[in-house]
Amino acid sequence: MSERVSDMTHRLAIIIPAYKATFLPAALDSIAAQTCKDFTLYVGDDCSPEPIGCIIEQYKDKVNLVYQRFDTNLGGKDLVAQWERCIAMSREEPYIWLFSDDDVMEPNCVEELLRQIEKTEGYYDVYHFNVDIINESGAFKRRKQDYPSVLSAYDFYRGKNSGRLSAFVVENVFTRNVYEQMGGFMKYDLAWGSDVASWIVFSGSKGMCTVPLARVGWRQSSQNITPDYSPQIAERKLKAQMALLNWAYRYFAEEPDIYTTNRAFFILFIHYNRKFVSKESIKEAFDTFFAVHERHWDMPLIYFFAFLIDGIYFRIRKRFTWLYGDRKNK
Repeated sequence: MSERVSDMTHRLAIIIPAYKATFLPAALDSIAAQTCKDFTLYVGDDCSPEPIGCIIEQYKDKVNLVYQRFDTNLGGKDLVAQWERCIAMSREEPYIWLFSDDDVMEPNCVEELLRQIEKTEGYYDVYHFNVDIINESGAFKRRKQDYPSVLSAYDFYRGKNSGRLSAFVVENVFTRNVYEQMGGFMKYDLAWGSDVASWIVFSGSKGMCTVPLARVGWRQSSQNITPDYSPQIAERKLKAQMALLNWAYRYFAEEPDIYTTNRAFFILFIHYNRKFVSKESIKEAFDTFFAVHERHWDMPLIYFFAFLIDGIYFRIRKRFTWLYGDRKNK
């Protein structure tokens, strides 16, 4: 383990579960450039074949950091478990920021985060950064929809699954208290939806608070898991999506429009995945959905919109609240 840390416990732990070296220097440069240094950086090397340790060595005099190379690769089997063992490296910092080895943060992110925490007297358990998409060279591509100043857990769920809002692991900071109270992250295969479900339960009834005046750059590259639509990965993603959908149906059971909301999301998932997965996987997804949501009489309607009229549904859904159950953020 390589480390350079002060005796003082900082307010923020920045956690990087590291495996890929390609963009790691850019991520570390953005962290080293923070205008506020009230944090410790923890890097957990997931037994990577790439030179993670050599890269980290170049930053030992630039930032308070702890580096550990694990003897076994865990992220390839259980990504959430890798996140959690990296967080276990941290000390008693009251706030945790799970970052990545390829994204970047603006220089004032930590400063603005701590200012917002002080302004809100630490009321929230989740603080959110708005996101810009960057390309492989780090150039700006597009700006994702900004969150409102405070977003409820349910409106976050609806906004994320409808595509109006982004949700990446790196854009949220959470309290150590809520992380420990909830027993860590929600767990889904490939960690697909684990962050979404975790932000929901971490936010609880308070919602999440947006940090103004600072943004995170999420890198869209060939190394992301997101563009991988190989049949094996696509089928695992679809199963994870179904598990999240059914969990949310139970979690938000008191919301009057949760069924219409999930029905629309189910159509969306089937529409997007049907070209990449087997017919057996589609049938299993239908069985899984209706086993929890019931209302089997809706099956022809869902089949019609997901398969027969292709993308027309997605152009009309915002006009028909009975179909989509849509509403604007309050």
